Amino acid sequence: MRAASAAAALAPAVSFPRHRRRRGAPPVAARASDNLGLTLEAPGWSGGYGTGGRVWLSSDVLIEFLRENDDVVRDASVVELGSGTGAVGIAAAALGARSVILSDGGSDSLVRLAKDNASRNVASGAIDGANTTIDVAAYRWNDAAPPAEMLAAAPFDVILGSDCTYSVSSHGALCDAVKALLALSGGGDGGEASESENDDDGGGGRCRVILGHQHRTLPAFLAGRGFAVNGWGRDPHLDMFVKTARERGLVANEIQTTKLRWHGLLNVTLLELTIA
Repeated sequence: MRAASAAAALAPAVSFPRHRRRRGAPPVAARASDNLGLTLEAPGWSGGYGTGGRVWLSSDVLIEFLRENDDVVRDASVVELGSGTGAVGIAAAALGARSVILSDGGSDSLVRLAKDNASRNVASGAIDGANTTIDVAAYRWNDAAPPAEMLAAAPFDVILGSDCTYSVSSHGALCDAVKALLALSGGGDGGEASESENDDDGGGGRCRVILGHQHRTLPAFLAGRGFAVNGWGRDPHLDMFVKTARERGLVANEIQTTKLRWHGLLNVTLLELTIA
């Protein structure tokens, strides 16, 4: 499958994908936006999809970021980790990525859901199959090596992930997966990036890693982890991930934090990871 550079045709307003639910699935709140022309099935927990069957708010914020900074993915080789429905990777394809791999370590049903969503948006013309390939791979972060589909598609220009950091127990495996993909893309343990590759202007062929983290202050407190010490509306899971990333040889820099409710208890932070 291939996807078009539709950036020139996009309206300036922020746009999120439309979501459809399968028969018998719980309702999914629709984000009103047709600007990308995407249609996603997001059936939630039903049918064995688990948490990946829903489009979370961190995906919305990351999609908005990519729309406002479409040069990040335009003509790039992109891989999405923990893709779930595939919302972020499919949006990257619609914004002109050269190739996209959606990857998730969930159930076969979830991987199939991502494939169906990708195929649906190619068939509808939201993604132009003449310009961008989009594939799906099953990838569990604690596997010994990335799957064959990823090895064949490497090197990557951009690694994306949304709501991959909510589970503290998976932080180490996620960081290891990021480092493995960076190594395939010319960074990581295979050698240091050149000075030009570390420039903040995105030049020099540097592989960018951008993750969306949704703060869940109440669940974190109920889990016995207390509240973050760095401010209202910030959960300790983010700080724990940053610490784990540092221990695994990565630096996590905050790009932005988006406040989604007036009370400040529903926030999403975007992180960029680099090799320490």
